[in-house]
Amino acid sequence: WDLNTVKDKLPEGGKLDLTKLGLGTTSMRVRVGRNLAKYPLPGAMTKEDRLNMEKDMIEAFKKLMKDPAYGGTYYSLTPGTEYSINEEKYKELVKAHIMFKDMADDSYL
Repeated sequence: WDLNTVKDKLPEGGKLDLTKLGLGTTSMRVRVGRNLAKYPLPGAMTKEDRLNMEKDMIEAFKKLMKDPAYGGTYYSLTPGTEYSINEEKYKELVKAHIMFKDMADDSYL
């Protein structure tokens, strides 16, 4: 990407501060299953593959969360991880539009 044509429109320092736009907590969904050579594509993954991939990704997420430039929190729906959340927290995050709804609970998904 060449940003030279829009550099006069970029925020100071090249970073967009969403809080200055009146936005609070933002959510980012990270799609990694197609990018890890160690694992098959998601449709061909076993449960064990998915659990192992999450373990590997947690290590990467820990580095990002520790870095002040990124920060954030990782929420896992997988029971037994150090980032697993309970049903109450899950519902809170869904209500805040941070977590996706369970597809089985929404006929539009």
